[in-house]
Amino acid sequence: MESLRALLLVLGIVVLETSTPVHAKPTGIPSYIHVCKRSDPNVDKCIKKSIEDLRPQLIKGIPELNVPPLEPLVLPEVIVSRGSNAANFKATGKNVKVFGAGSFEIQSLSTDLEKHEFNAVITIPRLFFDADYEVDAKILVLPLKGKGPLTANATNVKGDIHMIGSVVDKDGEKYLKFNTIHLKIDMDNYKVHLDGLFGGDKVLGEATNAALNEGNRDFINALTPVIEATTGDILLKIANQITETFTYDQLFPDN
Repeated sequence: MESLRALLLVLGIVVLETSTPVHAKPTGIPSYIHVCKRSDPNVDKCIKKSIEDLRPQLIKGIPELNVPPLEPLVLPEVIVSRGSNAANFKATGKNVKVFGAGSFEIQSLSTDLEKHEFNAVITIPRLFFDADYEVDAKILVLPLKGKGPLTANATNVKGDIHMIGSVVDKDGEKYLKFNTIHLKIDMDNYKVHLDGLFGGDKVLGEATNAALNEGNRDFINALTPVIEATTGDILLKIANQITETFTYDQLFPDN
């Protein structure tokens, strides 16, 4: 349950590959986490309510669970290096701030605890980003090269998540470990502005920013595989970072 909660709420990240400081493990389940029993016939509703009840803690952050604040979500460094026929992308972001993830809405949630499978659909009405970037990329036929400040927003972001795990033994205890994640992301629209493109060339920079925003549906489609793959990487990492904190029976007691 706790792993799924973290997974759902960090979906606000649209580019990533970051690390979170490790804190001492709590000795038991904190009082602000409502545990859902495996035997509960309405376990999906229980998990959904538990996630929604945790919103205040998630917004301010839970250091003992290695969960950073959602408002804003601050990523010291983000590295994206992916390639495909549609998009060749190598980018670094520093001091990345993401605003709006705390307004997530859970549209649906289902689990199969015997198979350790978790499915969820969430939406976030609007996300805002600012960062210092460095990019050397080609999206469709448009080259991008430069470094400087970046601002962006995305509207009606939807994430469809399917995670599959297994129970593993460690130090005589059983823990949930997620092995794979399948993630589909969609958004209605976005706006982005990159200062410092092409060494500060004003004409090229303005033309490139205009092209990025005027043809943004094509760029969304081209970049979606990059976004999904890199976002999936960090969600899997954070989910496992949390499930290492509590045993399986602590997270999902039988009775």
